[in-house]
Amino acid sequence: MSLNKNLEFEKTSFLNKSNSAFIEEMYVRYINKDPELPKSWKEYFDDLGEEIEVIANEIKGPSWNPLKKIKIKDISEDTQEPTNGHLEKNNGALLGSDEIIKSNSDSIRAVALIRAYRQRGHLLAKLDPLGMMKTEYLDELHPEHYGFKSSDYKKEIYLDGVINKKKSNVREILDFLNKVYCGPVGYEYMHITNPEERKWLRDRIELDKNALEFTEIGKEGILNKLIQAEGFEKFLHTKYVGTKRFGLDGGESLIPALEQIIKIGGQSNVLEVKIGMSHRGRLNVLANVLQKSYKRIFNEFTGDIHSPTKDGAGDVKYHLGASSDREFDGNSVHVSLTDNPSHLEAVNPVVLGQTRAKQYFHKDKQRNKVIPILIHGDAAFAGQGIVAECFAMSGLPGHNTGGTIHIIVNNQIGFTTSPRFARSSPYPSDVAKMVEAPIFHVNGDDPEAVVYATRIATEFRLKFNRDVVIDLICYRRFGHNEGDEPSFTQPLMYKKIRSHPTVTNLYGKKLIEQKLFNEKSLKEKIDKFKDLLHDQFKNAKDYKPKIEWFEGTWSRYKPEKGKDKRGISGVDEKVLKEISNKINVIPADVSAHKTIIKIFESRKKSIDEGKNIDWATAEALAFGSLVEQGFPVRLVGQDSGRGTFSQRHSVLRNQLNNKRYVPLNNISKSQKQFEIVDSFLSELAVLGFEYGYSLVE
Repeated sequence: MSLNKNLEFEKTSFLNKSNSAFIEEMYVRYINKDPELPKSWKEYFDDLGEEIEVIANEIKGPSWNPLKKIKIKDISEDTQEPTNGHLEKNNGALLGSDEIIKSNSDSIRAVALIRAYRQRGHLLAKLDPLGMMKTEYLDELHPEHYGFKSSDYKKEIYLDGVINKKKSNVREILDFLNKVYCGPVGYEYMHITNPEERKWLRDRIELDKNALEFTEIGKEGILNKLIQAEGFEKFLHTKYVGTKRFGLDGGESLIPALEQIIKIGGQSNVLEVKIGMSHRGRLNVLANVLQKSYKRIFNEFTGDIHSPTKDGAGDVKYHLGASSDREFDGNSVHVSLTDNPSHLEAVNPVVLGQTRAKQYFHKDKQRNKVIPILIHGDAAFAGQGIVAECFAMSGLPGHNTGGTIHIIVNNQIGFTTSPRFARSSPYPSDVAKMVEAPIFHVNGDDPEAVVYATRIATEFRLKFNRDVVIDLICYRRFGHNEGDEPSFTQPLMYKKIRSHPTVTNLYGKKLIEQKLFNEKSLKEKIDKFKDLLHDQFKNAKDYKPKIEWFEGTWSRYKPEKGKDKRGISGVDEKVLKEISNKINVIPADVSAHKTIIKIFESRKKSIDEGKNIDWATAEALAFGSLVEQGFPVRLVGQDSGRGTFSQRHSVLRNQLNNKRYVPLNNISKSQKQFEIVDSFLSELAVLGFEYGYSLVE
């Protein structure tokens, strides 16, 4: 990877302050396409990508200093040396040295403008469905800031492949940049330091072949999911007036977005998708993504079935999870939604722990067979510390899941709190920059843009195994819950919302204009789904759900009624001594600390004699017997390897080379794994992660 090259150059002795002139010389040779430039330097400068103009400016020196006398050859399609040292060809005309400098200057300024759009174009993107976001005039997104005049707009500028053009002019460059970076999707990726990732994103966003386009079948698929999402919420709103459901009204584009992730996952050999989310839109996801039957959900609204006396969960409907097998294009993906408490974002590490455990049992070392999706609210994502804790653990060896796809359902309000009182940063997604996650801000009223952004985000996660964030900017049509009156605190916003058409209405109208449907056929689609819901509603009263809490792997843990069933514990003394001989005898090639050698000798002696066995010794025997009996053991916590009180010593360090040696993983060839993890200094997220891990097996 390119980062390794950066590290390699960082360690090179001549890369220091006193040799900056040498590096500048190498870079000038690179610009001039010197065939004798060492390959390693060419590869290094290639990796810099869009950083080239920054280095060029550094070489030129600050504006208040004279330009350094460095000859930079005009980079043109004509790669031959000019016949005259101070003349070069440009469009068949010979240029003098002043014109060459001006031509190069135009190129550098144009690239600086392009870079500014890549960095800050999202600030002018059309992201707010309600049109209430205010945008400011940004000098750096205007050519005049770089010295261009209106008379320069049609002048040809050499770009050498930047924005995939050999040559262009200011007008064409502006049109391209506004279309790509200031449309319904706003991109933040320039904070990423890995050149390979940044280039991949840039190409994925800018190349014509990757433009936002959908087939007629794709558009119809998006429309169908919107009809289901909106129709389901409207039906509940009519049948259960004032009942809490925490609807997705205003954010219905979430449903086709989730469908896109599962579809791409199936095409990429993903076996399972684990989803975690809070209450907002949860019933809609259960019904229209996990395909939990509508009649079962309607039955839950009656409150008859989830009594603890009937082996139910005893919880409200918008906390419950579910799982199902979904199939796209012949690819089956198991999708599950984890149960959720009312504690915002607390489910996040639980889902990550479940994902890690699933990856372990699937022997998924690449971490692409099982992927996690976390769905957040905008206020909670910015406000809850556990979000930052989960990002902090995302790259750690003991907690890495290969990256999470985060979707922020950004309805621009937290219960009754406006964004300016809910966070100190421009976007709720800004916390994700701590791990350099790419961020896609997208207008929720443009479902094609939502699916497009989701597609790129999913591809990035699967390719680079890193977190990615989709900031789905939408609105909340009703109050925090359906019995709430939002106009008390946001009168202007809700005046706007009351007159704002639904996303299904907007997208349906767009497809009618494209002649994919007419108004009659669109109405027939909507009415057909309404009829389905009415049929499901009629059958809901007599629906008898199957309780599945203690099936499969968990069936042996279900107690018989009226009994407290306990198994027989204990291990034969002979077996314990055999385990002791394996874990308390340090191999000769492991140069352990002399104090630890004495501790292990003392442990072995206590077991051989059957007396003075301390807690740490007994614990090690217990773990050893479990892995020998076929049970994997995972022990996680701060300083777990050594033990807080220097009592455990389950991980030994070779004093000569610092290599790890874990005695409990060296008992026999048939044993299961003993995994010991020194966790980072977090408590809530680490605990949630391990709880989630334990739920899987």
